[in-house]
Parts: sequence; C-alpha cells; structure tokens
Amino acid sequence: MSIKEDEKICPLCGEHNNCQHGEGACWCENIKVPKHVLDLVPEDKKRKACICKSCIDKYS
Repeated sequence: MSIKEDEKICPLCGEHNNCQHGEGACWCENIKVPKHVLDLVPEDKKRKACICKSCIDKYS
C-alpha cells in the first residue's frame, strides 16, 4: 500500500510530514496528538494526512 502524494504533506504547515504509514513502521503510529492540535487542521484536510512532528511539537 503506497502513500499518495497529498498524504505526505502536513495539513498545518504544508511541508513533508515524513509519514511512512502503510509502508512499514512510522513515527506517527506511536504518538498521541493533542486534541487542540488536531482542532487546528482545516475541515477539508481532516483525517487525510498526518500532522508533521515539527507542528506537533510547535503547537503542543
């Protein structure tokens, strides 16, 4: 299962999110994203791509 190009982009900053989900072990599988950070994602981008580690750190 390959990740689509738009799934590789952080919905908050627009940078590469470094997600490897579906292609092997990924950092995002073992992290809890705070609700207030998830709430920052625009409605049209929710549940479509991972938030990058930098944004999780920045907004947490």
